[in-house]
Amino acid sequence: MEMTRATSIGFSRGLIMQIDTAIKWGHRTLTLVLIIIVITVGMLWYFENAPRDDRLIRQKQLSGDVWLYITQYQDAGATDSDTYRYYLNKQLDNPMKVITKTAPFLQADTADADITAVNDHILVKITGKVYSFTNSAFFYDGKTPVMPRVDLNSTAPDPWK
Repeated sequence: MEMTRATSIGFSRGLIMQIDTAIKWGHRTLTLVLIIIVITVGMLWYFENAPRDDRLIRQKQLSGDVWLYITQYQDAGATDSDTYRYYLNKQLDNPMKVITKTAPFLQADTADADITAVNDHILVKITGKVYSFTNSAFFYDGKTPVMPRVDLNSTAPDPWK
């Protein structure tokens, strides 16, 4: 009959080794899970912030210092609807270089929005699907910050057409 020697706290050496092994494997598993989470979050961030494959389809002066730029996403497949992005900025010589680094104030499935301006008040009237909208468009005209107020009037399209 073999006797196991008890430690000072009353546990056998075999039990302590089992607990130690369980802690090591738990630590390894937790480390692996955290690495997978970090890699997944990094990939999501990268793909969400990847450059958009857009082309400029329209630019229009709305008021003295506010210009409208509309782009169309070029990689929409046969099953995807077209996506149009609307940007506000100053007059730009090379707009695609600048606006691809900024967020659009409107994303929709149509490029036919009726957009007008009264001073710094931008009025948007659109019939179609609106994917995203923010009324806080902000840009610099030189060193002067410009923040036009944007109002949206959206009408749902006829689902039977």
